[in-house]
Amino acid sequence: MILAKAERILQSAEDICSKEGVRFTPKRKEIFKVMLHEKKALSAYEIADKLEEIADVSIPVMSIYRTLDFLEQRGLVHKIISINRYSVCAHILCEHKHEMPRLAVCTKCRSVDEIASNNSIKKTLQKGLNDIDFQLESRQIELVGLCSKCTSQSDQ
Repeated sequence: MILAKAERILQSAEDICSKEGVRFTPKRKEIFKVMLHEKKALSAYEIADKLEEIADVSIPVMSIYRTLDFLEQRGLVHKIISINRYSVCAHILCEHKHEMPRLAVCTKCRSVDEIASNNSIKKTLQKGLNDIDFQLESRQIELVGLCSKCTSQSDQ
């Protein structure tokens, strides 16, 4: 089941790239696959280490950063600014466009979960920003804290 979902996500990523007229090269696919199989957000250096460990592939970190930018521009990954890492978008298989990702980021284990919220939150935020004449540079919301697993571990 999990493998089938991963394959569908990979196919969807390829389809997104194809629709945009860009290539989902083998190198991009390998980097994306490493991220897809991780349960936490990763830095470019961690991705490089995983590629060497799992696939015996060596890709320079600068090349990984370029690939991460490429994937982020297509909405396939999110850059988690608060922890300076990247996470695969949880909504790649959805049919609708996601305009403002809401990300719950655990600062201890670096897990990232996308949470659903309605458009009224986006509208309220946009109104507040308009009221203070403020232009957003990032179109995502990061909620930073501890996941339930890390909270229960710290209580022990």
